[in-house]
Amino acid sequence: MPFHHICIMVSDLDRSVPFYQDLLGFKNVLFESAEPGNWFDASTLDDILGAKNAATRIVIVSDDSGATLELQQAANPITTKAPDEYLRYGATGITELALTVPDIDDLFQRVKAAGVEVQTDYIWTPMPGLRSFLFYDPDGALIQAMEVSDDQSA
Repeated sequence: MPFHHICIMVSDLDRSVPFYQDLLGFKNVLFESAEPGNWFDASTLDDILGAKNAATRIVIVSDDSGATLELQQAANPITTKAPDEYLRYGATGITELALTVPDIDDLFQRVKAAGVEVQTDYIWTPMPGLRSFLFYDPDGALIQAMEVSDDQSA
């Protein structure tokens, strides 16, 4: 069953949207709304977010391949940053967003030049044909960049 999209709750949408657009290439805005009724009626939004008079802002972005992310910041209840220890290996839930990149060396340099925190100060090889590094989005969510060589993708 293919993925439709991944939702990432963020504490500051105005900071996170440029991160995902400019650094990672999710530049195509497919949808943006903060108004109940565009996607959900008000009572459904209350049920989804678990609060009366729920309010949220959603921006859905995609890259040129069609990979889609829903970036969301709720105003009621207010989205707060998860503690770092809940965003790392060792806690349950989805731990990382892994992205296939065509040029991992270029992305690594751009991530470092942007001052983004990386988990290791080098690119590593988890298995033959794969190169990888891990870094964090503005809220500390873990992202893994992976470059797959032709011999690995066969």
